[in-house]
Amino acid sequence: MSKNLRKFTFAALIYLIVLVSTLLFIVPYSFISFIAPVAGITTALVIYWGINVLLVSTLVILTFSSFLSWYLQLDVPLALVIITLLTVLLQSYWAKQISSHEVYQQAWLKSRKSLYMFLFKIGPLTSLVCAIASVVIAMLDNKILGGNLLYTFFSSWSASVLMTVFFTPLLLLTQRRQQLTLSKRLFIIFASSLAFIAISLLFNIAQNVQLHNRDDLFKEVKAEVNHTIKKEIMIIENELQSLSAFFNASDHVTAAEFNLFTQHIYHKNSAIRALEWAPIITNEQRLAYEKKYSTITQRNNKGIVTATKNREIYAPVQYVYPNVGNSVVVGYDVLTNTDSIISMAEVMANENVIASAPLNLLQDNHSNPGILFISSVYSSDNHTEPYSVSNSHTGKKLIGFVVAVVQFEPFFRHISEHILDDIDLFIEDITTIEPYILFGKQLNDSNRQAEQVELNINSRHWRISFVDKTPWQMQTKNWQAWGILIGATLGGLTFQLLILMMAAYSNELSSQVIRKTRELIIAKDQSEQDSSVKTNFLNTLNQELQMPLQAINHFTEQLRYTEANQQEVIIKNIELAQKNMGQLLNSVMELSNIKSGKLIFKAEPFDFHGFLDRIDAMLKAQPMPDNKEITLLVDPAVPDFISSDELRVQQFLIALCETIHELFTIDNIRLTVKAHHHKLDSVLMLFVFTCHYDEQVELKTPFVNYIGKDISQYSTHMAMVKEICQLMGGDVSLGVASTGNKVLTASIKVNKTTSEQQQAYQSQFFANKKAE
Repeated sequence: MSKNLRKFTFAALIYLIVLVSTLLFIVPYSFISFIAPVAGITTALVIYWGINVLLVSTLVILTFSSFLSWYLQLDVPLALVIITLLTVLLQSYWAKQISSHEVYQQAWLKSRKSLYMFLFKIGPLTSLVCAIASVVIAMLDNKILGGNLLYTFFSSWSASVLMTVFFTPLLLLTQRRQQLTLSKRLFIIFASSLAFIAISLLFNIAQNVQLHNRDDLFKEVKAEVNHTIKKEIMIIENELQSLSAFFNASDHVTAAEFNLFTQHIYHKNSAIRALEWAPIITNEQRLAYEKKYSTITQRNNKGIVTATKNREIYAPVQYVYPNVGNSVVVGYDVLTNTDSIISMAEVMANENVIASAPLNLLQDNHSNPGILFISSVYSSDNHTEPYSVSNSHTGKKLIGFVVAVVQFEPFFRHISEHILDDIDLFIEDITTIEPYILFGKQLNDSNRQAEQVELNINSRHWRISFVDKTPWQMQTKNWQAWGILIGATLGGLTFQLLILMMAAYSNELSSQVIRKTRELIIAKDQSEQDSSVKTNFLNTLNQELQMPLQAINHFTEQLRYTEANQQEVIIKNIELAQKNMGQLLNSVMELSNIKSGKLIFKAEPFDFHGFLDRIDAMLKAQPMPDNKEITLLVDPAVPDFISSDELRVQQFLIALCETIHELFTIDNIRLTVKAHHHKLDSVLMLFVFTCHYDEQVELKTPFVNYIGKDISQYSTHMAMVKEICQLMGGDVSLGVASTGNKVLTASIKVNKTTSEQQQAYQSQFFANKKAE
């Protein structure tokens, strides 16, 4: 098996473990649950192995989405899959780009600061892509724009951050040592794995607590709704039973008596719209009944009220309360359409209250569903009701029916508004094959918790559905859910940061020890070099001092034995030796002032070309033995005016010219002055001493090697020259060109002068000349 194939297989296995774990542990199911874990693990694998892993990620996401859709029959829209895939690719590629330098250089664990920046870039920063995409997918999945999506945003961000922050360092530690021992790496891997498992279990426990709280809420709601409905049905039954007992106990009930009795048992807040009395009328009694009360009517299939066709018995509505608004039903035969509404044979065979199938009742110019609750009334021994029929089931005489016309719409609406805060209610009559909707609309249970309960209501079968009004991603979470989310996220990040920070701090200490060791070695070498330089300088100074002293002693001894006319020459030689010694002591004094910081440099504009002309004149006027001379050349690029300390520049140039012949041991020397304009307001002035007869030596000629002895060790004058050059931002060095000839280069930094400074200098110069 090739290396790439092993990588792809291992990556696919990790993806499947993450996806299956998410499917099993995150309840209720939602496609949003997969985005954050997949994005986090993809980011870790891409940082670890490169962007080739994105191919595996694409294949796994498409395969798993097909598995959810076809095998588990879960709703997985193609648009959400594409957005998820693009989100994972964007986040992982971005994290790879911004962290590639730290990973390639193995610098992410080099120091604590590097660790902070690395974890911030791959975790909290790039996980914003996943969090924003989760919000968009939540709105598309639930088909709701807006809503409370803050918890969805933070939960997706948190899951992606934790997956990335925990898995990326573990994978990187298995690939490279990161300057850590095996025991340290194993400890980090083991501790981080345990912490990730603990945080995952904490999130799972928090999720289960939320689900249990939601289940408890649904149980309470179901119990309360069930109790409220049964209580309302009991009220209806009690009113019908009271009305039935009233008719059973009375010999004959008049309309006034019916209205008076019904007025006391009727409640306006009840779901009952009207209470009716429908006596049993035989076909022989129909004519007499219609003359005394009202025509017996029925409603045909087109909704038109017509006279009832002849049959054996009728049950017309004789009394109704309240009469206002309900008088149109007087005479209406309740036995009409018995097959579709209620079976009168079942009513007569049952002594309890029987409910009819839902029917549409015309009310306020619109139709509302209603239910008839009917109870049979049998005659007593002393009953004188003229209309009755013998019941074959009970052996009693059935004198009629008491009917309660019930409309549950207001009652159910009251339940939905006052009992159910965040839950939608849907009630159906499922007694027949085709359900009849009593209240509400068909509910959407996608990403919502749904519960059902079935009730037997007076021979009818109802199904009550409870569903969350909003999807669980958009529901407002309590402080406990927020506390666990924030606490687990911060706790996980802090733990992982502390574990890795110990390793980073160990690397940082090791780097500091190595750096300090190098600094000590360099300081030791520098100290030894300084000590050697001082020793050599003192030896050179001793030799330079001995020469004039020996000359003075020698000439003094000669003065004793020299005639008077020849003593003048010896005295001049003694004076020359004293002058050389004085110059030597002045140089030592200058060095002392430079070392102590007492030497002050002034920056004043002056005519540099005129200054060089004066130096050239001084060199030519100065007597040099053995035909030694210095030729001065000035590059055209050298500015006319500069701002610097003219006295110090003259001092180190004169010192160089006085000692250059001894250093080169050549008679004819060329001094070339050049300028390097490396800044807008600054110029590097170069003074190059070369052999006069060597036409190949130029400033740009590379030095192939350097003389090992420090330039300041040649003489006291050269030591002073080096110090002045360094204080003025330059240096002096002695090298050997490719031709084998010595080249001495001294450099100083000077400032350019503005036009105003040049004009001011020229005005002052001419004013001084005029005054002279």
